Amino acid sequence: MKKNFIIALLVFLIYPNLFADGIPTWYSEDINVSEQEISRKNSEGVYADFIDRTFSACSYVKVDDEIQSLEEARTAAEKVASEKLDSYLKAHKENEALKNEHILQGWSYDYSLENGGAYVQVQVVVKKEKPKAPEGPSVVADTKKELSENPNPGRVIMYGSDRLTLVDTIKFSSEESIEAHRVSVTTKEDAGGKLSKYSTSKSVFYYPDGTLISDTVYNLTNTVLEFTLKNIVKGRKTLIIIRTDVSDVFSDSDEIRLSYRGHNYKSKFEKDRKNSWRNVIFELEEGTITEYSPQILIEDSEKKVSIGTIFVYQKL
Repeated sequence: MKKNFIIALLVFLIYPNLFADGIPTWYSEDINVSEQEISRKNSEGVYADFIDRTFSACSYVKVDDEIQSLEEARTAAEKVASEKLDSYLKAHKENEALKNEHILQGWSYDYSLENGGAYVQVQVVVKKEKPKAPEGPSVVADTKKELSENPNPGRVIMYGSDRLTLVDTIKFSSEESIEAHRVSVTTKEDAGGKLSKYSTSKSVFYYPDGTLISDTVYNLTNTVLEFTLKNIVKGRKTLIIIRTDVSDVFSDSDEIRLSYRGHNYKSKFEKDRKNSWRNVIFELEEGTITEYSPQILIEDSEKKVSIGTIFVYQKL
């Protein structure tokens, strides 16, 4: 008796679906659709934002004279659910080339009827690269003001007499981007031995031209942020442009400080509680960068600073 109980327990643990009964909670007659935004490499090998849409369809097939076992019922139900998905995707003009293969997400046997049947759930994921916001025209800027207020500087910009192209972007909303750029944070202790703090948050603010931008930022107080640049040609003039929140009227900070191998830079900004986004700009002259993967530090400040998306341009 004990031996039979152990065997039955093992079968239950290994094949829990064999003991299912009735309609499973995930079963639905409708096509269910969910979306997830994720960052991954595109066909060009560059990190980009994608929208993954997951389509789910369920089906139930009963054991009868033609379907003579639960396993056959499950296979037949999987086929029916897959056909429902294909029909739905075609009707809604989803690009077939962008979808993954059908995935058997779940199945369950039903013993409540005389011969039983099988419930299945099949999924298809359609991955589409998120459309990019229209790039702004080339920026002609004799001073920093025009560029500091531009929400979409574009792939190629004019800055003074220099023509520069976008070579790298660091997005703190993307774990892949954070890992690829080796982003790290170093906290410190103040005079009283209290450890400094930092946090990340999603902020939605306006630029002065009325463009609304959502971005993930690091909020730093007495904390050093370090990151590595990619796709760099050493020796060329480089602009590092950092999106920042300038709305914190309770902070005395009005500058961000950056350093690279003994070269120290600072970029000041004015407070603006209404239109809170600005771009702070750091110019690294020709001959300054001596590595293909330079490590950059945003120096600690006693007052909070907010660091958003980082754009890196180099002279053509």
